[in-house]
This record gives sequence, C-alpha cells and structure tokens, in this order.
Amino acid sequence: MTASRTVRIAEVARAAGVSTTTVSRVLNNVPTVDEGSRRRVLAAITRLHYRPNTNAQRLAAGRNNTIALVIPRFADMFRSFHVMEMLKGVGTAAERLHLDLLLHVTDGRSLLNVGAAAGILFADIDGNEEQLDWALQQGIPCVVMYQFLEELPVSCVAVDNRGAVEDVVGYLAKLGHREIATITGHLRTSIGIERLDGYVRAMQARQLEVKPHYVQHGDYTRASARPLAKELLARDDRPTAVVAASDDMAVAVIEAASELGLRVPEDLSVVGFDDSPIASFSKVPLTTVWQPMSDVAGRSLEILHRLLSGAKRPVKQRLGTRLVERQSCRQTWLDPS
Repeated sequence: MTASRTVRIAEVARAAGVSTTTVSRVLNNVPTVDEGSRRRVLAAITRLHYRPNTNAQRLAAGRNNTIALVIPRFADMFRSFHVMEMLKGVGTAAERLHLDLLLHVTDGRSLLNVGAAAGILFADIDGNEEQLDWALQQGIPCVVMYQFLEELPVSCVAVDNRGAVEDVVGYLAKLGHREIATITGHLRTSIGIERLDGYVRAMQARQLEVKPHYVQHGDYTRASARPLAKELLARDDRPTAVVAASDDMAVAVIEAASELGLRVPEDLSVVGFDDSPIASFSKVPLTTVWQPMSDVAGRSLEILHRLLSGAKRPVKQRLGTRLVERQSCRQTWLDPS
C-alpha cells in the first residue's frame, strides 16, 4: 500500500476551476460565495479527498484556539500527582471547549515563545513572575492556577489553603491535642505561606502555644521532611500531632516516628495535604486534606475561554477542600477541656 499524498488547496482550486481564495471562503462558510462555485469546490474536495489544514483555517478566519500551558520545571515533575491532576483537568476542559494546548516547561529564565497562542494558563508563578508580568504588559489574556493573587489584575483560581489548615487544627483540637506541630511547604510559595498562616491562626484562636521548634520548614518532599520529623520527635517535649503541608511529608513523619519507636496513631497523630494516592497506601492510611486540583485546572481554562470571547474583568475564585479521615489520627489521652 502506498502512503497517501497530501492534497493542497491549489489542486482543489484547479479541479473546481476557481481561485484558492474561493476555496478558502467555501471552507470557512463565507456566505458571499455563489452557489455554483460552492458546489464545484465541495465536489472537488470529495473527489480529491482533501483534508483542510485547521490551523490555516483559523488564521484565515482571524481565530486562534491555541492555549499555552506554562509549567515551572522541577525534578520528577511528570511523576507528580499534582501535575497529573492538573493535566487531567486542563485536558478535559480543552476537549470540551475545542481548544488546542501548547505545553511550555520552563525554568523562568527566558521569555515565553507564545506567538501561536491566544492565551496563557500559568500552572504556578513560582520563579515565573517576570513571565507573568510580560504577558500582562503584552495584553495577552492569562489565568494563574493554584495561587490567589489579590493584588495583581489577573484572573486566578486557587483552593482555600488557609481555611483548610485551620480546619485541620480544629479537628485535632477536638481530639484533645494541644501540642500540635507543623512541617511547612516551601515558604517562597504563596501556598506554603497560606498553609502556615492557617496553622498559626488556628492555634492562636484556641490559645494554643506555637513553640518555635514546632514550626519546621520543609519543601513538600519526603526527603526534606524526614530529618525534620526525626529531630522534632526526638525532643522531650515532642508534639502529640503533626500537620504536614503535603502527603509526601506526612508519610515521612510516619516513617520517622516508626524509626524512633513511636506508633501512629497511638503515640502520634499525623495529617497530610492533597489526598494523593500515597495517602491511601501509606503504612498507616493517612488522614489528609482533599483539594480539587483538576477542578481548579478546568475552571481556569473555562475562565480563560471567556476572556478570549471578550470578557474584560479578572475573575478570582477560591475553591473549598474537605478533610478525609483515615487511620493516622486518634483521640489523645490528654484532657481536651
């Protein structure tokens, strides 16, 4: 079998006895084409098995359905639960809205080459602040996912990180815990700052002491949390509960506790954040915060689609979370009163 040959628009024009401009107008349903020419063009298209170049059609019609998705580069990013959920949400919405995606993985050190894109979705702006500023200066419609940017005139969709951790601390306090520590995410990110702020606010609202060594600074990874957890749990005044800013770090806390002879949840309660697959398959199934990561991505693309359709005002949304209870927390024997 011979490979099929690509038929060009000029061949259709010759076969129909019209100009290439007329063929283009037929393909784009321009109503001013006379009916005889339209029938000849459609017959030639059928006879020659011509397949229109959809990108060329969009350009000819002044339309561009391509969206640039910008993701900051980090180690093992394509094994990340967060990235997979984001791609699922964006991909599903793009298919529904008939949009094409152009993926940019960037370290933030160079300006984006998005000449073919009508709008930009930023998965995160950690390290990409200059690129966001550039897009805004160029007047390119864009939406930032997972970060709530109150000050900037840009649309954004995020989760209520602060409120989620406040709920976690309240949950642990109801179980009788008073000595509650946290291992934060990276504090150069707004997500890490918001989750720490939620912890501090909730502790202060209940007149619970925030001891300096009860706030350990991680970066969302197991590798960062493991030594911090071992140091924290080896102290004489070790906490009875730990709130980790990610499930990976919460699992590291459980592992460190086991190495020190502590049992979860009998000796230590642990809560994570994300409700990633590791939460269910951990040595001790993990109580954690579920966040709507794919929903954030899908809504962000819907907002960008509205901006491309003429909407002017930035849209800023926060989505709710929920606590998923498993087996890593229990009532403390301390008097909760």
